[in-house]
Amino acid sequence: MKYRIVLWLLCCAFCGRSQPEPAHIPSDSAVAEIRSYTLRPGTRDSFHRLVLDYSLPMLKRWNIGVLGYGPSLQEDSSYYLVRVYPSLEARQRSEDAFYGSDEWKKGPREAIVSRIINYTTVIMPVDSLLRLVENAKIMIEMETRTQDSAELSALNRQFIENFIRQDTVHHNEIIHRDFVCIHGDGNILGREEYMKGWATGYTRGGYTDFSYSDEVIRIFGNFALVRSKTTYTKKLGDKLVKGNTVYTDTYVKENHHWKCIQAQITPVTEK
Repeated sequence: MKYRIVLWLLCCAFCGRSQPEPAHIPSDSAVAEIRSYTLRPGTRDSFHRLVLDYSLPMLKRWNIGVLGYGPSLQEDSSYYLVRVYPSLEARQRSEDAFYGSDEWKKGPREAIVSRIINYTTVIMPVDSLLRLVENAKIMIEMETRTQDSAELSALNRQFIENFIRQDTVHHNEIIHRDFVCIHGDGNILGREEYMKGWATGYTRGGYTDFSYSDEVIRIFGNFALVRSKTTYTKKLGDKLVKGNTVYTDTYVKENHHWKCIQAQITPVTEK
């Protein structure tokens, strides 16, 4: 869990609250300074306000690039600040000048320092930090994709269970407001008409058995296609008829939840 927190912070550093000017990262010798503060209990909110109101404007005036800053995730007394410099030598000169200035000493120094118990500093090449951020993004995308795939598979199972149980309450929760259903005969139903037929669809169709298999899930950002094959038995008059369909459900992800926005059903013709 700890490595995920670190990687998440690195992502925030490049995508979040403060971005340096491009000139602040001029060469392959650029370094990033990652500083982690342990603050006195109950002071983090006021420390954060001091950073916003005083520290960041001063750093900007002194041409020190800030990649990221903010409360750490693991405990309520931690805070982080990530700065970038053209080189290790430039960092030393810049910080000596900044912390030795009257603007700092006679300004917010006492208020800021009085809230700090201790801090640690890690310095690394910016190129290495960029690689870590890129790796973090890949890992997060992979984890998100795995979670999305599991959620879509569960929704696919629920979709079929809702049909068998003729459950309109739970089915309504997973159907998008702009949903349409395209039947094998080309008939297109809007959401309202579709949901009205859902309450009796299984019984009205004469089904006695219904299952699905061959699930395939394809995810494209916030859109996904879920395809499966159904196997059913239905009673038509005095006869039991077996058959299959292939359906493709289109899902859209909104507010971190997947909703089915279109269903398309294709009958499988016996050869």
